[in-house]
Amino acid sequence: MYDVVIAGRGYMVRAGTYERRQSAPDPAQTGRVRLFDFYGGGGRAAQLERDRFWRGVGAWPALDSQGVQAGPRRQDRTESVTPAFDPERPSFSFVHGGTTYVANGTGLYRVTSAGGAYDGLALVQALAAPCTGLAVSRGFVGFVHGPGERPTIYDLATGTYTASAAEPATIVAPGRGALLIDQPTGGEPELCAWEPWLDALAGTPVSLDQEIVAVAPFNGEVWIVTRGAIWRAVATEVGVDADVVTTAPQAGFADDFAWMIGHNGALYAWLGKEVHRYDPGDKVFAPLGLRGRATYGACGLGRWLIVAVEDEHGDGTDLWAWDGRGWWLLDEGPAFRYPVAIAGPAEDADVLAGRSGNVNQTAVWQLVPRAGRPGLRDTVTLVTPLLDAGARDVEKVWRLVGVELAWPDERATSSPVTVTLEASVDGGLSWTAVATSTIHGDEKRTHVVVGTLPPSARSRWLQVRVTLSDVTDWCPVIAGVWAEHSTVDPESRRRRWSFAVQCKDQVVRRDGSVEQADARDLARTLWAAWEAGGVVTFRDIDYDRTGVEYTVRIAAIREEVPKPHDAGRWGDGTVALTLVEV
Repeated sequence: MYDVVIAGRGYMVRAGTYERRQSAPDPAQTGRVRLFDFYGGGGRAAQLERDRFWRGVGAWPALDSQGVQAGPRRQDRTESVTPAFDPERPSFSFVHGGTTYVANGTGLYRVTSAGGAYDGLALVQALAAPCTGLAVSRGFVGFVHGPGERPTIYDLATGTYTASAAEPATIVAPGRGALLIDQPTGGEPELCAWEPWLDALAGTPVSLDQEIVAVAPFNGEVWIVTRGAIWRAVATEVGVDADVVTTAPQAGFADDFAWMIGHNGALYAWLGKEVHRYDPGDKVFAPLGLRGRATYGACGLGRWLIVAVEDEHGDGTDLWAWDGRGWWLLDEGPAFRYPVAIAGPAEDADVLAGRSGNVNQTAVWQLVPRAGRPGLRDTVTLVTPLLDAGARDVEKVWRLVGVELAWPDERATSSPVTVTLEASVDGGLSWTAVATSTIHGDEKRTHVVVGTLPPSARSRWLQVRVTLSDVTDWCPVIAGVWAEHSTVDPESRRRRWSFAVQCKDQVVRRDGSVEQADARDLARTLWAAWEAGGVVTFRDIDYDRTGVEYTVRIAAIREEVPKPHDAGRWGDGTVALTLVEV
């Protein structure tokens, strides 16, 4: 047995020369990483800039996106209408004469309220077949019901519902003095101007190139996507005016163009399992960063585009809201479907969607506050991206985390709000609670919650989770999240050994046996390892107990021969080594 083994060869250490220590002193560099100014919303997995977080259910922009607060409150409702509301079918909404209508499945409903609060849907008209699209003109609603089904017409003034004499149609859209409807001829799609108040087709139809896959009103026209082209069309009392804008993007998934919607000067569509925005200037569909396994509709309301998406990695459905800057997670649940705007009749309900997959099950959200109705969800959670302090490859000891809260306006009341601060060093797999605090907004307008992390909080990454709970009539604004760390210098975490090995003839080993290799052979092996680059395997003096083998480099080597004139006949020397762990 030997004291140490270097590059597979054993050596005996000269007494009094062995030393093991860290390679270099730890400089203990302390720093802070900060997340503030939340412009851009959620979806940033690893920190790249200051203005995006990872995920936050109900985290909503505040103070012009300089902070985050509790988002819209959801009410789960059970409707009592027949025909029943079917959450698995698309819904369509429109406003006429101060009344907000919703069409779903085989029912046309109106939104009701009592004392300003949402009071459910009320049946207006049972439809002949499930509605797949509608458009309104001159007080008449034109419905289409899918392939093989004739359009139907509802007179909003008289309540008269009739079947149309037009051929079966799949699309209907608003026009200028008439509705745009497709009337296939010989299997090829044809666009016609339809006057539902007369149930008549006006003017000359326009033939399209291929099958229609999507249609949306946009910029005062109707934009149509076929398998081959993007068209722009207008229906008037004298016919249809249509022209090709550009070639249609290649569609390869079954749900490509499951929806297309014009919203705030842009055209949005589901394409390639993600949301795209179409720019009429450069005629390109550009992805917006929201992806999913499936989609269940979209709607626009004010500045918000709301999209229902099945999560890429789970079974739930997320409702995401786009404000032109970034994506905000409005809500998540097992089966939110086909959101529509219903703002108007009820002060506490602006958006409606189907839920749970069971008939007559809906949910409504209040997107904006009203007097006496703040419309805030009771709990909101914000999770930071993976924070790395700009050095993803360097280990850090995380010391403190904190959240800065501020509300410089008049929003606060005396109602208490609880703030909970948690941290994770394993990518969100597990969380450690580090601090909690209760805020009374009428006592001050700023607040900070700071938590100390346990000594074991050491990793390359850190995530912080902030939860605001017990929210009722006001919510403090998360204005910043930070974490304090000490960077672990890689050099200070390496071991360094200094010792001299005996390079002489007939060295006595630990077990009393005699080394057969002569002095020159022992020394030559060490010099050869140094010349080859110096990276070797190393077994320390305690290898028989630890079983650990290190990879080291020979940082320094020095040979001493006390009697050079005798070296040729009798070897007696030492080689001093400095080894550094790599």
